[in-house]
Amino acid sequence: MFIGYFSLANTVTLLGLSSSIMAVFCASQGLYPLALIMFMFAGLCDMFDGRIARGTSGRIRREKIYGIQLDSLADLVSFGVVPALIVHKMGYNEVIDLILYLIFIVCGATRLAYFNTQALSDSPDLNMKTFTGLPIPFSCAALPVLVLFTTFVEPNITVWLFRAFFLLTSFAFILRIKIKKFSMNFLMAIGGFDVLCLILLSFFADNIKLPV
Repeated sequence: MFIGYFSLANTVTLLGLSSSIMAVFCASQGLYPLALIMFMFAGLCDMFDGRIARGTSGRIRREKIYGIQLDSLADLVSFGVVPALIVHKMGYNEVIDLILYLIFIVCGATRLAYFNTQALSDSPDLNMKTFTGLPIPFSCAALPVLVLFTTFVEPNITVWLFRAFFLLTSFAFILRIKIKKFSMNFLMAIGGFDVLCLILLSFFADNIKLPV
């Protein structure tokens, strides 16, 4: 009755997408620690949806392609558009910031489209062993650390930290370098570090220094 391919993996992908959108709503209310929790939950969903998909037997090729496309669309919103909106809601909204957000999102879209093309044309089993360019979910690992900086660093400095992050990460997305898929242990270590940053941020949330 409905279009699409419904599976546990795709449900997890859509759950992550929904969580990242909720992060924007939280940030718009000034609930930055909660926004980061929702944002990091989206990263957690992205960490596992592909593994769930690969562990699901009996998927036809069209279903695999659908999963790849859905995941990339969700990633563009969750780790391209959403981090830019969160930082914008924090008050980093000068013209140069808006330009950097646009560059960040466009480069993220380019990287994801290139990944999809590689997966469909160069990998018969649709299971990529390496990435070209920095994976876009990197923003999920970096943003909690940057927001934590706002609790003890003045806005005239943090504004340049955010700008450097968006600019350098944008170019890293489209840089022609091969990156091996990260191991689960590495991803869990990064996640644990981000959780620590989030715990610290929850204690010092009242100290967040925002641009005026």
